[in-house]
Amino acid sequence: MKHIFRVITHWSLLLHIYVSMAGFTLVLLFAITGLTLNHQDFGLGDPKTTTSTLNLPAALVEHPDRTAMGQYLQATLGISSPITDYQSDADQIQVTLAAPGHRTVVTINREEHVGEVETESRGLIGKLDDLHKGFDSGRVWYWMIDVAAVLLTISSLTGMLTLLSLRARRRTGFIVAGLGVLTIVVIYWQWIPK
Repeated sequence: MKHIFRVITHWSLLLHIYVSMAGFTLVLLFAITGLTLNHQDFGLGDPKTTTSTLNLPAALVEHPDRTAMGQYLQATLGISSPITDYQSDADQIQVTLAAPGHRTVVTINREEHVGEVETESRGLIGKLDDLHKGFDSGRVWYWMIDVAAVLLTISSLTGMLTLLSLRARRRTGFIVAGLGVLTIVVIYWQWIPK
């Protein structure tokens, strides 16, 4: 039985070290951006908005196609952000092209073939905050958020298993962990609106 316990704690320690290091960058990113989100980017992610107008080809406006419109706007405006929203009715077409930290909304008057372009940029901090939330970041980043969650879970559980093998620190470690859980529960019940 002791042999099995030693094998489990040995592999838990190895897994803990390497999983923690594999997820280090993602966990650090989510930790820092959690702080910036909680403190309104420390004022560094305030949006900078610009507006302009754009004349569009009549054929593109009269027979709108989402893909063709997106490609035209990307090329004309010099952006690579994908279309995240497209709405078309008899009077206007509205196209939103967005990526983390950056959003462009083009509202096209169908009769005049003119588009009002509003561009919002929130800089590096805004981009990182949007990555934290998975906002306009695409499918691959969606999965990276899940990978970070799994790595952090494995790291936490293997850290607990490793603590079991450290006789001198086991008791203190579990007392500190218990106090951490108790602190979160008390804060939730006492100060979080329900």
